[in-house]
Amino acid sequence: MINFRKIFFKINDVLKGSHITNHISDIRSIVSNPESDASKSIRLKREKDILSYSIIRVPYYLKHVEKDKDVNLEDFPVINKNIIRDNIDEFIAEGIDKSSLFRVVTSGSTGTPFSVYHDKKKKQRNSADTIYFASLAGFEIGTRLNYLKIWTQVNKKSKFKAWAENIVPIDVTQLSDKNISILVDNFNKVSSKQAFIGYASALESICRCIESSDLENKHIKNVSSIVAMSEGLSEYAKKSIHTFFGMYPVSRYSNVENGIIAQQLPDGSNTFVVNWASYCVEIIDMDTNQRLEFGKPGRIVLTDYFNYSMPIIRYDTGDIGTLEWDEQKHKIILSKVEGRKMDLVFNTSGNLVSSFTITNNMWLYPEIKQYQFIQTDKKSYLFKLNLDGKFEREVLLISEFKNYFGQDANISVEYVDEIPLLNSGKRKKVMNISK
Repeated sequence: MINFRKIFFKINDVLKGSHITNHISDIRSIVSNPESDASKSIRLKREKDILSYSIIRVPYYLKHVEKDKDVNLEDFPVINKNIIRDNIDEFIAEGIDKSSLFRVVTSGSTGTPFSVYHDKKKKQRNSADTIYFASLAGFEIGTRLNYLKIWTQVNKKSKFKAWAENIVPIDVTQLSDKNISILVDNFNKVSSKQAFIGYASALESICRCIESSDLENKHIKNVSSIVAMSEGLSEYAKKSIHTFFGMYPVSRYSNVENGIIAQQLPDGSNTFVVNWASYCVEIIDMDTNQRLEFGKPGRIVLTDYFNYSMPIIRYDTGDIGTLEWDEQKHKIILSKVEGRKMDLVFNTSGNLVSSFTITNNMWLYPEIKQYQFIQTDKKSYLFKLNLDGKFEREVLLISEFKNYFGQDANISVEYVDEIPLLNSGKRKKVMNISK
């Protein structure tokens, strides 16, 4: 079948100067072999260029970085959402008309609106990053895309634009068992290839509904790619998606303010390919700004090579991750993305417990429809569970998790009818509300 949408995209890009196509070629070249001499030379030049530009043109860095003939990344302060929000105009480069920029807004995990600005080149780069990393997941421009997120009047696409991009918007706030059954039936009426992208919790909800349903056909046909974003994929989600959709999903690590930072491959592995072409990714200590060696978890800090209107250098994403050297692939990979720093949980001795310890063990309890694990105090924890009928394995659950959090852990269970969605449309599985 001729893919007219892909043909139209290519013609349109050529008429506009082939900017996105050229970006895609650059991304492919560097991401596929980031440690080659050519790739390292390009990356180093991009880093030096954005640093040199920022200490001359950006008011915030003019005040906080001592001018030097050979300024280095470590000379720049680590910044975060609050610093940018409180000094927004100081991050806009001098001589830039803010009205000419593209404003992107995210509520993040805190619910407090946060804005940054992109120039035209940064917007083109993000489009190219999206197309390239989607292709790594098996997606091709023009493929029908089932998009699971919160759709509002602000982000809702017009009928024409949705048709032109072949996007089927699915609102995650409407994912009742009844609606999921209707969706699955609609998915299987599609004769051409189709793809999925959405919150991991929404994809998992679909799988749990299919698993417990009396649907005659529990296998979704013609799926070419599945991308989970914004939340980590549990082992249950990966296995059940593979069972019902016929392929492994990939987890995408990205944010609204920057773009795609890293993504898994559709081979079932849990490691991430890093977007070294567009960003410098550092892992730094929880309490200091020192870089950590490979294999140690720390704060994920990002430097954006392409946003010259509002340079974002050494930006603390708020997430925790681990970089490692992959000897077989001969490249640095992101082996783990643990989630928000504010939601890290600790055992009764004060040692960090990976969120994957929780998510990877909860799939052993398929009778639980939804769960949420909350650390409420130094030695107190709460499981919120949503399931049909009585939970027969509560004692076993508590005993198992005492092995991870300490035999002196006070673990209680609360039964609820629903784990509420956040304003962002995500459903947080691990939280820490202790002081």
